[in-house]
Amino acid sequence: MEDAEVLKELYETIKQNSKADYAGIIEQQASYPYLYHLSQIRENLISFLPFGGDMRVLECNPECGALTGKLLAMTGGVTVLAESELQEKILRERFMEPQEREKLDIRRLPPEHGRFDAILIAGHFYRWEKQLPVLRELLAPGGKLYVADANRIGLKYLAGCQEEYCGGYFTGIDGYPDAAAVGRSGRSYSRAEYTGLLQAAGFGSLTFYYPYPDHKFPSVIYSDEWLPQKGELAEGRSNYDRDRVACFNERVMFDSLLEEGVFQTFSNSFLIEAVQEG
Repeated sequence: MEDAEVLKELYETIKQNSKADYAGIIEQQASYPYLYHLSQIRENLISFLPFGGDMRVLECNPECGALTGKLLAMTGGVTVLAESELQEKILRERFMEPQEREKLDIRRLPPEHGRFDAILIAGHFYRWEKQLPVLRELLAPGGKLYVADANRIGLKYLAGCQEEYCGGYFTGIDGYPDAAAVGRSGRSYSRAEYTGLLQAAGFGSLTFYYPYPDHKFPSVIYSDEWLPQKGELAEGRSNYDRDRVACFNERVMFDSLLEEGVFQTFSNSFLIEAVQEG
């Protein structure tokens, strides 16, 4: 989450402009927080999911609402868990159209009771991992938890992008040696680690999707049924929010991973569907 000064700037920007102005604002500001919080590209992460107009969704990490608007358009109602009063103000200002306001429920804590058809955690999964059993109980039978986050051993981090949360080169690959930094900033996990955490919380069937180039600005979402072809992963984008180095040619290495059948292990990010089967 951004610091208070950045959030105040975003609040004023959202208050004074319409959604149609966001693309121009992003170009004018040339600032990562504006790109991250206002870019419509963010919606690609969830636009293909099977949400219907009668579904109720809980969004655990709404931040400034980059995905909330799409959820409101796709479903019958969205409960978002704001982290602060300022974040709540941003969300109310951003979604003030009557058709949005009547569907939007902003809270600071998860409801004690109720049943949701889906729950979304996009980024900062580490903040919620200990609450997974509680979230599972909030899902209706057959409901689905969606988790989107970085892969700590994703290829882009091997190739020289800095770690998603703590920063630094190869931080996650080295197993997060600085526990204090993880405590301050958080961490991501590998495919096997996400699987273990979700299964330990009682979730049954897991389906993995592979956002490319990552879960924050995905241009395409792959699956085990539709994997990329050789030469297809050629964007080579760096971290927008941090400097990077180029250790090797990512496009060539991705082709090698595809040929070896291990692309899924080294995907830059995951979108995971976990089913409530209880």
